Amino acid sequence: MATSVLLACGLNEQKLPGFVHISEESNVDGSFLISCILGQRLRISNAGILLVCLQHHYKHYFNAGMRLGYNTNIFLGKTLDVIDVLRDMACQGLKSKWLCCPQGLSLTEQLVVDIRAQLEKNYASRSSYTILIDNLSILFNLGASKLQVQQFCQSLADLAKEHENLTVITKLSNSDIHTLTDNNVAKLGDVRIQVLRMKSGVFREVDGKLLIERVLDEGSYSCEQSRKEVLYKVNDRNVKIFNPGEIGVKV
Repeated sequence: MATSVLLACGLNEQKLPGFVHISEESNVDGSFLISCILGQRLRISNAGILLVCLQHHYKHYFNAGMRLGYNTNIFLGKTLDVIDVLRDMACQGLKSKWLCCPQGLSLTEQLVVDIRAQLEKNYASRSSYTILIDNLSILFNLGASKLQVQQFCQSLADLAKEHENLTVITKLSNSDIHTLTDNNVAKLGDVRIQVLRMKSGVFREVDGKLLIERVLDEGSYSCEQSRKEVLYKVNDRNVKIFNPGEIGVKV
């Protein structure tokens, strides 16, 4: 199922790096990575997960999980907690705290407050804790500035440094449009996964490619040994991984 993609990305271990950033290029969909990671973390005994829904609501991840072989409802309110921004705005309308910004807080500041509250409530009782942010670019659509998004990610990176067994995973769509923000956020982390379209065109056998880069001690992504490239294909119930050249297409 999702094991091969997590293995390729180096995210199949119980202990993950402190900060992982997913860069999603225009016209590709990297949401499958969030669903794969979510399923893997839920299967670890007593591992806590906080899912922050910006691009998709919780029901989307429930449906995706069922196709990948896991049921998020079993864990909801136990090891899985959700901040469902989309659902709250749909239910509360203009009264939603994500739109009216109570107490003078910006949208990103309110998110940090809620994330910290969940962390303080659950972290101590869990063997590890993972915070999944499904799409930072939605914050731009909701009025956040580039500086606010950068400060939000810096706050998350600081949380990961303050807590030994905490992992923060962020995703940014249209990374080729938000290049500066994407690169700045990636520099905060230990691993960067780029979800890229095929430059040579569209193929039935392949949806795109993943470029996995691990930061070195000197803070550089440029070392060849730290880079890995694979092709992927998302089907209804699984994600397949191929090595470049394995199926005879040019990347």
